[in-house]
Amino acid sequence: MNYLQDLETVWKMADTSEKVNLLEQLITAADKCKDVPSGIYARDLLVETCLTMGFSKKQLQAFYWIIKKWEDADNDVYYIDTEDFLWKYTWFGERVPTFEDVSKTQIDSLLNDLKLKHEQKNYSLRPCYKASTFAAMRMGEVAEAQKRFKQWISTEADLSNHCPICEAQNQVYYYFFMNDFKNAKKMAQPIIEEMQCCHEIPHQTYAMMSLAYWELGEKEKAQECFDKGYPMVAKESALIPPISYLLKFLIKTSQLEKAREVLNTNKEMVLKSENGLDQLLFLQAAYPLFDREKEADLVEMTEALTAKFDARNENNYYQNLLESY
Repeated sequence: MNYLQDLETVWKMADTSEKVNLLEQLITAADKCKDVPSGIYARDLLVETCLTMGFSKKQLQAFYWIIKKWEDADNDVYYIDTEDFLWKYTWFGERVPTFEDVSKTQIDSLLNDLKLKHEQKNYSLRPCYKASTFAAMRMGEVAEAQKRFKQWISTEADLSNHCPICEAQNQVYYYFFMNDFKNAKKMAQPIIEEMQCCHEIPHQTYAMMSLAYWELGEKEKAQECFDKGYPMVAKESALIPPISYLLKFLIKTSQLEKAREVLNTNKEMVLKSENGLDQLLFLQAAYPLFDREKEADLVEMTEALTAKFDARNENNYYQNLLESY
């Protein structure tokens, strides 16, 4: 394998499992040759590809290696773009709590390090507070999420803050989590009515707003969000949380035949997911559908994951959520 030549062409490939496998081979080749810049470049491509493909552990492992190179030497030597690095680190900080085997101490340490690196480069701390908000939400720490959200929206942005559509959707997610459906609607309306798009948007927006509109009594809009949103996310391994919200909507609205179809269509993909919280959200949403005898394994898996996340988070958030279904 001529890994240098392959690195010149691999970025043109569509995001597929084949591309992931090739990038992993290129990383091995670059590391064997002690070619750090090529190793960084290949891992950076892997991080972006895995975002689409849903290979969360591969993504986090690749980026953790880049973090270490950033710390081991002057990042200018390795041509690491500061703004891009810190943006990806923010993503890393938001999502690391979705792995149940990462301890609370490790999560806190990572978020503190993210803040330190922003301070060292004189960047706004707004992305750090957003990452801490999301981390708290995923750990079921409601009061902490409220505290961090206030810091997030009150801190001035700078060039390290990227897409305004993503920023709006991030706030939709917060209000959705807090069951503040009126503010979720306010933030989501421009995305939905102006058909704004960016990567996982409006996919995420439709899924959350199907439930939000339902809770607000706007049943036609809720169904419209499902009808538009589900085709965008079905069988997409990187989009299991919105599938879960849409499944929950179907059960809430007594569309049980369709709910069973959604469960069966996506179940195998979910069970293969590398992401524990993605699995938990889907399994909890599907929990009312499970036959306690024929699907005892899924019931057991749901309850075990619930207990494992709550033990890590040192609260009963996910158990309380499960009991509400």
